[in-house]
Amino acid sequence: MNWMKLKSSIITVATILVMSGTSFASTKQLADSVVSQSAEAILKMVLLHLPEQNPSSLNSYSAFTYHRFRIKTILSPIGDRLKTDITENLINQNNSLYTFSTETLTLQKRLKPDFNQSEILSARTEGKDDGSFTKLAFSLSEVSLLKPTINLFNKSYSSPFSLSEFANYDYISNDSIAADGDILHKISFQPKLGKHLDGFIGTALIDSKAFAVREIKAHSTQNDLQEPMLVIHQNFEQLNGKWLPSDINIKIFFKRKNAIDKSATIKDDLIAESNINIYQQQINPALSPSDFRTAAQLSSKTAPKPALSPNNYIYIPINQKDSISHFKTDSAIIAENRNQQTKLIRFITEGKIPLRYFNLDYNRLFGYNIFEGLKLGVGGETNRLLSKYITFGGYISYGVKNGSIRNGEWINLYPSKDSDLRFQLAYKDVNMELGEPEFLETKTLLNPESYRYLLIKNMYATKRYSTGVEYRPFKELDYYLFGDLSENHSEQNTQFLKEHPFTPVNLTRTGLQLRYTPGIVLQIEDGRQKEMNIPKSDFYLTIIQGLKVLRGDYQYSKIEIKGKFNLPVEEFGTSTIVFRGGIMTQDAPVIEYFNSYGSFAGTFSLAAPFSFGTMQLNEFSAGKYAAVHFRHDFSTWMFPKTFQKQPAIIFAQNIGFGQLNDEYQKKFNLQDYRRGFYESGFEVNNLLRMNYLSWGAGIYYRYGPYQFSSIHENFAYKFGFFFKL
Repeated sequence: MNWMKLKSSIITVATILVMSGTSFASTKQLADSVVSQSAEAILKMVLLHLPEQNPSSLNSYSAFTYHRFRIKTILSPIGDRLKTDITENLINQNNSLYTFSTETLTLQKRLKPDFNQSEILSARTEGKDDGSFTKLAFSLSEVSLLKPTINLFNKSYSSPFSLSEFANYDYISNDSIAADGDILHKISFQPKLGKHLDGFIGTALIDSKAFAVREIKAHSTQNDLQEPMLVIHQNFEQLNGKWLPSDINIKIFFKRKNAIDKSATIKDDLIAESNINIYQQQINPALSPSDFRTAAQLSSKTAPKPALSPNNYIYIPINQKDSISHFKTDSAIIAENRNQQTKLIRFITEGKIPLRYFNLDYNRLFGYNIFEGLKLGVGGETNRLLSKYITFGGYISYGVKNGSIRNGEWINLYPSKDSDLRFQLAYKDVNMELGEPEFLETKTLLNPESYRYLLIKNMYATKRYSTGVEYRPFKELDYYLFGDLSENHSEQNTQFLKEHPFTPVNLTRTGLQLRYTPGIVLQIEDGRQKEMNIPKSDFYLTIIQGLKVLRGDYQYSKIEIKGKFNLPVEEFGTSTIVFRGGIMTQDAPVIEYFNSYGSFAGTFSLAAPFSFGTMQLNEFSAGKYAAVHFRHDFSTWMFPKTFQKQPAIIFAQNIGFGQLNDEYQKKFNLQDYRRGFYESGFEVNNLLRMNYLSWGAGIYYRYGPYQFSSIHENFAYKFGFFFKL
């Protein structure tokens, strides 16, 4: 290895990074100077950015809100209010201790300039009420400490997060804390001495990058122990670069006679508990005026006739005797129906078009790779709406370029309708890449790594009979145990296949595929747990054993691993590492040797992240290998507040080593890369942005022991597209 050249290249790359980052130094220094100032300075920055975090400032917005409100009597003295447990789980199903409770599920939609609708999808009430409790529940649904004032019980409480009340509060900056890789400022607040205002005492956690509130814990001031006291815990979640309200828990300690019903004779000390959860929030969804229903439109479907409140709420009456479990089931169904647009887009990016009981695979309608060219056909699979216990599917396709017709059929059996346990029987006649990785992962347009499969140039035909069982023992772990028999042959219709011919091979294999995914989000869909996100960490292990039984020609062992994770240091952006490695016994067939994962299909070609962009397809092979793919995105450092709307500046570094026994290099006319393959690249993504799609471009350079003598041959120019939901 020429270490002087490598050192020179690293210095050159570092110089470019420093020069490109200089123009942004002043911005970062300005932010740092603000962070180091007093609590008042930090709060002023928060208030400056507060309108950006308000859903009402968005062009459009939608969310589901679950609100649970309950009233119970307490016997503790007035002075012991703060000693009362305020961490009680409000989702506890036991209502026996409560004199009144109500639950509502609401769909909130906004569209500028004047469309604002809150539709109550479901509701349930228990206990007696003269109207005052329902009124209080509605008032608490409007409470937020980010509003200038909170109006309850004919009182107006001044918020510490208001410019008009800023001079009436003392703010104290406590030690900063770290959470989820971010630095949070902990700030205490309380009314100034001598200011007898109705306000709040508490603490807030402020995100140092976005100057946004992440959490508030507060209780109201008590100038008179006979007055109501509020205890509020408010949280916020990050969505597309904005910190939006996610949930708010409120407890109010009050006397019924003085606070609500002045004519009442009872003088109970009461606690009102309000728990609000906001979920499935969407920023700027594709709403139109037709998405907003009126009371008149609802009146033909519901009875009695719904009324439109002064706050533009549409009330849909339901059976008041429905159980809590029934309520939650109905709510989940309604929420899922309201999310059909996002679900449809995700299905399409996964290659599926849902047609009620059948999911059509559009990859079979129109597919592509360089070897087969345009692929035409039809294929799909029934879903568990048709049967909870069995699904079956199949396909037939025609490759225009190589003129091959392929087909396959399979059956999935689910012993329990509520379990993810799956048994599969399958036959597939397909073209496969030599040394293709066999991890328990799904090819999807949401994951740009899958784009490499569009670039494959050399393939062999396989007719494979397989059986397997898949199960998820817990959320983060999935495994698939399988066995298969296959007949494999190759057509010599590319230069590589002409130079590396092999006789037809019969294989008998058994194996195990594992996938461990911390942080995965799953949701029941069509009776199965489906992934709702692309996790930041993903780890795979595949073990294959070839057997000389049932006509198998080879006995060999093969192990391959893959991992993907983000580095914890995010001060200068986000770093992602993918590592790969594998080892196999040398007496395996040539189609099983690791292919080094190159994606160079031409000087100008599609970008496939975490592959070797300057390495030609099947340029190298290996019986054991190790590779590291590093990508660093500077966007969150260069554009900390608007990075999702700005170009993504990415540096990539790929390094790999692979070795093949000398005997097999000569036997199969193959080359390994035992001295190390090196390349570096820069990408500028998110250049052209649409609703769910963005575009980018990049350049990669190949150097080290396997670089070409001609400089221009070492460059690869990439263009890419990326889907985001």
